[in-house]
Amino acid sequence: MHKVALIHLGCPKNLVDSEVLLGFMDEEFEIVNSLEDAEVVVVNTCGFIESAKQEAIDMILKVSDLKGKSCQALIVTGCLAQRYGPELLKEMPEIDGILGVEQLPQINEVIQEALLGQRPLCLDRTGYLVGSLPRIRSTPQYTAYLKIAEGCLNHCSYCAIPLIRGSQRSRKLEDIVFEAKKLVQEGVKEITLVAQDTTAYGLELPGSLGISELLLELAAVLPQDTWLRSLYSYPTRLTPEIIHTFAQVKQYCHYIDLPLQHISEKVLREMGRPFNKERTYSLIKSLRAIMPDIVLRTTFMVGYPGETEADFNELLDFMDTVKFDHVGIFTFSPEEGTKAYDLTPVVPIDIALDRLSQAMKLQQSISKAKNKARIGQVYPVLVGGKCDESELVYTGRTKFQAPEIDGLTYFGLPEWPIKPGDIISVRITQALEYDLAGEVVAP
Repeated sequence: MHKVALIHLGCPKNLVDSEVLLGFMDEEFEIVNSLEDAEVVVVNTCGFIESAKQEAIDMILKVSDLKGKSCQALIVTGCLAQRYGPELLKEMPEIDGILGVEQLPQINEVIQEALLGQRPLCLDRTGYLVGSLPRIRSTPQYTAYLKIAEGCLNHCSYCAIPLIRGSQRSRKLEDIVFEAKKLVQEGVKEITLVAQDTTAYGLELPGSLGISELLLELAAVLPQDTWLRSLYSYPTRLTPEIIHTFAQVKQYCHYIDLPLQHISEKVLREMGRPFNKERTYSLIKSLRAIMPDIVLRTTFMVGYPGETEADFNELLDFMDTVKFDHVGIFTFSPEEGTKAYDLTPVVPIDIALDRLSQAMKLQQSISKAKNKARIGQVYPVLVGGKCDESELVYTGRTKFQAPEIDGLTYFGLPEWPIKPGDIISVRITQALEYDLAGEVVAP
């Protein structure tokens, strides 16, 4: 039996694909963690923006150094493979096979062909959706991502996702509910629903009542102490019904990731995002009125073609007024095949990076002030594990700290035993820009 290792790159949605690939490969191969022990290495790539593409290429080259040693075959899958498969196979002789994002069930066949020296190129569009099938999770036992849809209905001018992943295809509600119940049986305490746009879930399914129906069905079968959250919520699809469902479902963490990208209406029009400033302010006000404890995360893009200093200052003013709890900021990346690829005038990279730095500094001060306001408060914390720096310090996350993208909460080891996945109470005593620290409160 050949030994196979998988390297995952990219977002939580791609991580689910990696875990499904592991499930398929486990049926015919021995899964190993060490690259040096692997006869076959599968690299699941991201290809969303230029930096992600470069990271993927660098990883492929790093793995190729093992060719002729233990590694007999190098397979590339994921977004980069789907988007540039023929070019990769032609220009990188180190690669022995390409697997597209809608061909995951063919992974074992592709590996076998690669081991025979055939260099397969498997990119057909099949409409494939991951389902509640064998999956080897790579996240800690107590937390899991649950993909509810593939592809995207939105066509933002800068985004290549519809080109790579296709139009939205939602999983059937009963299949998602079945998998959620299975995850809980495996010890999962926190389920994060992921899709390119979770608020669009079910729009193309006949008879579907969308994300509200799904959340209510999940609420009916999940234990009351389960933490349920969703990434990401498209602003124009956050209807009053969906917002009230978020507030109604007891398991749902009052945490919403609202990717706005900008606030200048001129820039948003160019991006192909049908928002306006007044409606955005109204939406945020409504969210905070219905869920006073809500935590809001967003992402902004700076340096979009045509973004002026006035547009950028408008964004800074918006950030300073709204004061989001968590913000991700990145610079525009021109992607082949998108409407924005050839847009002018181009914002020079040094100006874009300066704007990125200014926005990040502003958000750091906002985040620190937000965290300082939590000092003295007691919150439920999902225990992660011992801190790398000290065995006497543990890390965990509150409901307003999503896995991998937000900060952590640090706390000292209590007098009673705790383990990863436990939910304990922590009183906050110290605040940093992104992280919190506190003391465990006796049950």
